[in-house]
Amino acid sequence: MSSASIASNKIAVSHTIRTDVDREFLTVNVPNGWDDCKKLTNKVLTYEGRDFIWSGWNSDVNQAYFVRLINGPDKVAIIR
Repeated sequence: MSSASIASNKIAVSHTIRTDVDREFLTVNVPNGWDDCKKLTNKVLTYEGRDFIWSGWNSDVNQAYFVRLINGPDKVAIIR
């Protein structure tokens, strides 16, 4: 039997690019609604070396959204 381990500090996302609004988005499923979302608010997700900031969530479909400008500056600072 093979074994696998859970990756720490990783989450499954869906990536979308919307050139009409000059943004790209990460979508995260939050099956437990706000209980899952409150763990993600004020967080930054890094995807392929790019930082995405919390944007909001849709309670009708239980999805949270993170956003960044396609060609603009990141709005993320490093805490030291």
